[in-house]
Amino acid sequence: MRKIITQKYEVVVVGGGLAGVCAAIASARLGAKTALIQDRPVLGGNSSSEIRVPVGGACHGGEYRYSRETGIIDELLTENAKRNPTNCRSLWDHVLWEACKREPNLDLYLNTVGKSPHVENGFIKWIIGEQITTEKVFRFHALIFIDASGDGRVAYEAGAEYRKGREGRSEFGESMAPEKPDSYTMGNTITFLLKNVGKPVRFEAPDWAYKFLSDNDLPYRAHAHFYRNETFWWIEYGGVKDTIADAEEIRDELIKIVYGVIDHIKNRGDHGAETYAVDWIGVIPGKRESRRFTGDYVLTQNDVVSLRQFSDAIAYTGWPIDIHPPEGIWSREKPALMLHLMGRPTIPFRCIYSKNIKNLMFAGRNISVTHVALGTTRLMATCAIIGQAAGTAAYLCVKYGITPRELYQKRIKELQQLLLKQDCYIPGIKNEDEKDLALKAKVKASSQATLEPPEKPTKYEPLDRVRAQSFVVSEELLEAVYVLLRNSDSSPKSIVAHLRKGEFIDDFRSKEDIKVVETEVPPGENWVELFFEVELEPNNPYWIMLEPSESVSWAFSREEPLGTQAGAWNRLNNFDPLVYAIKRHRGTYLFKLKPESKPYGPEQVISGQARPERATNIWISDPSEKFPQWIELTWNQPVEFNTVYLTFDNNLDRPLWGYYGVAPELVKDYRLLVKKENREWEEVTYVKNNYKRRRIHRFKRVRAEALRLEVLSTNGDRSARVYEIRVYNE
Repeated sequence: MRKIITQKYEVVVVGGGLAGVCAAIASARLGAKTALIQDRPVLGGNSSSEIRVPVGGACHGGEYRYSRETGIIDELLTENAKRNPTNCRSLWDHVLWEACKREPNLDLYLNTVGKSPHVENGFIKWIIGEQITTEKVFRFHALIFIDASGDGRVAYEAGAEYRKGREGRSEFGESMAPEKPDSYTMGNTITFLLKNVGKPVRFEAPDWAYKFLSDNDLPYRAHAHFYRNETFWWIEYGGVKDTIADAEEIRDELIKIVYGVIDHIKNRGDHGAETYAVDWIGVIPGKRESRRFTGDYVLTQNDVVSLRQFSDAIAYTGWPIDIHPPEGIWSREKPALMLHLMGRPTIPFRCIYSKNIKNLMFAGRNISVTHVALGTTRLMATCAIIGQAAGTAAYLCVKYGITPRELYQKRIKELQQLLLKQDCYIPGIKNEDEKDLALKAKVKASSQATLEPPEKPTKYEPLDRVRAQSFVVSEELLEAVYVLLRNSDSSPKSIVAHLRKGEFIDDFRSKEDIKVVETEVPPGENWVELFFEVELEPNNPYWIMLEPSESVSWAFSREEPLGTQAGAWNRLNNFDPLVYAIKRHRGTYLFKLKPESKPYGPEQVISGQARPERATNIWISDPSEKFPQWIELTWNQPVEFNTVYLTFDNNLDRPLWGYYGVAPELVKDYRLLVKKENREWEEVTYVKNNYKRRRIHRFKRVRAEALRLEVLSTNGDRSARVYEIRVYNE
C-alpha cells in the first residue's frame, strides 16, 4: 500500500491546457497558494507538441479587428514569438513550463491524474492525484477547485451537474441545433506533418489504412497544397461515439484515417506533394467536446448572436459559431457549419462555476454552454481568458472566504475590475478602480496624430453590393465625407449614401439612418462629396453605407488606420437558410472627413479601456514629429505612488500564433520621469528593447505632481502609441 502524501493549497487547478495554465498563473500571481495538476508530461493541451493544434481565438483568421486576447495568454504567446521563430512545439511546451515554474506560489505536478474527489455537504474537501512517473499518490486539499481538464473527471466524480450531446432546437430556441436532442458531439482529430525533403519520396500505406481513392471521397475538405500545415482539422471522427468511453477506439480509427489521407495526398492524384515525406503523426487526438458542466447560467446561441452584454461578464468570444457534423470525415456534408458573429459576445461568470458543487469552477471547453454555443467558446485563446478569469475569481474567493456564487452575488464588479487591471478585456466594462491615481489626473502630450485614411487605392471594388466604411469622429460637426469612386460609364451615375452610428468601431448592425444623401458620380475617377452637415457625438464610431450602383466602384486599400473598419454585404453562414448582413472584412474603402478627425488624443490613455471599442482608446503621437515624444499626467495636488502600469500597442489585429518578430507599432525604448514639487524631472525607470504589450514598473515611493512617459523609439512605427497608463501607491 503506497503512502498518501497530503498537500494543502488554497486553489487546485486540474488540467494543464491553456485554460488551466492561465488559471493557475493568475491565482498564484495574485497571492493564492496554488497547485496545477496535469496528467500529461507537457503543458498546453491541444496546442502542445503532442497534439499540435494552432492557438486560435477571436482574431484567428484576421477577420475581427482589435479582438486578440490579452492578459496572460498574450504574455505567453509574445514570449513564444520572440524565442521560437520556427514555431517548434517543443519550445512552446517549455515556454509554458517555464511560466509556471517562475511563479513562487505555484507548484506544478506533471504526469499526475486528478481524480476521486471527496465531497462533504456540497464542498470538495480534497482530491487524489496519482503521479504515474514516480508512483506517488497525493491528497490535494484546497478551498477552491478549478476543473480545466476538458473532460472534467474531477467535476464528474464530484457529482457536478453536466450536459452531454446536442440540445433539441426547442429547448433554447437555437436555430442551429438539431430538431430533436441526441447524445452526439463534435468529434476528435489527429494531426500530422509532412516535410519537404527536396527529392521524390514514396509513401506506402499499410493495408489497414482507409482508402480515399479520389477527391470525391473527401467532399468539401480542402487538401490540395494544404499539406504544409500541421493540421487538417477536418480529419475528424468520434462524434457518434462517446468521446470519453470510446476514446481508445476513436484514436485507432483516426490513425487509420490519417494514413488514408496521407496516402490520398501522396498517391491519389497530383497534390504537389511528391517531395514531401511524413515527418510526424500524432497519437493523441485533439478533443473538441465531451461533458459541459452546468452553472447558474447556460450560454446559448441566441446570447452569442445578439452580442448580449451580461452584467457579470468576465470574458468574451468572437470566433464564429463553428459546429461540425458528428459523423466527421464520413459525413457527406460540409465539415463545418459556421455562423459569423457581428461583434464580441460576452461570457458570464455564472457559466464558470458549478450549479451544485459549491467550491468548484470550470475553465475551457467544459464551461456551462449549449452544444451550439460551444462552437464559439471552445477556441483555445478564448479558453485561456476564461481560465484567467477563473483563477482570478478563485483568488478572491480565498481572500474573502466565500464561494464562487457568493462572489457573483456580492463582488462581481471587484472581479471585473481586477481582470481589467491584469489587461483582460471585457467588452463594455471600463476601468473604475478608485485606487488608480491616473483617473484623477489631467493628461497632455507632445503631439497627437490625425486620422489619415490611405489615399492610393490597391484596387477598386464594384458597388455590386452594399459596401460600408466606419470611422471615429473627434468633432461635434461632420460637414462631409469624400469617397474615391470610379464610374466606368460615359454618363454620370447616381449613388445613395447612408450615415449611421455604431456601438463599436466594427459594428455595422444599425438600420437607423442619421442622414441619407444622394449625389452623382461623374465618369472616370473622382473624389465625390457626400454632404451630410450633421451634429455627432465626439469619440464615437460612425459609418457610411453606399447602396449598389451599376458601373460604379469604390477605391480600396489594404492599409487599415486604427479606428476604422471596412464591410460589405455578404452571407454570414454557409448553411440553409442563408443569413446575410454587412460583414466586416480587412482593408479600407478610401474616404476623407471634413473636418479632419483627431481621435488619438492624450486623454485616451485614461479612457478606461485598453483597446479600441467605441473610441480608439489610444494616444498616438504625430508621425511627422521626431522622437522623443512624451505624454504627461499632472495632479492638482502632489500624490504618492510607487507603481506604474503601461499598456502599449502590439497590434491587436496581428495574431501572435504563427506571426513572429516584434510588432512595429510597439514602443521599444522609453523612460518614466516624475516631477516632485517645484523641482526638475527625475528619471525613475529606463527600458531598452521592449517587446511586451504590458509593463509594470515598481520603484521607491515618490511624492510628485506629475508623471511623464517619454518614448525614445518604437520597433518601426513613426508614432508613439500608448493604450493605457495606470498609477498606484501599492
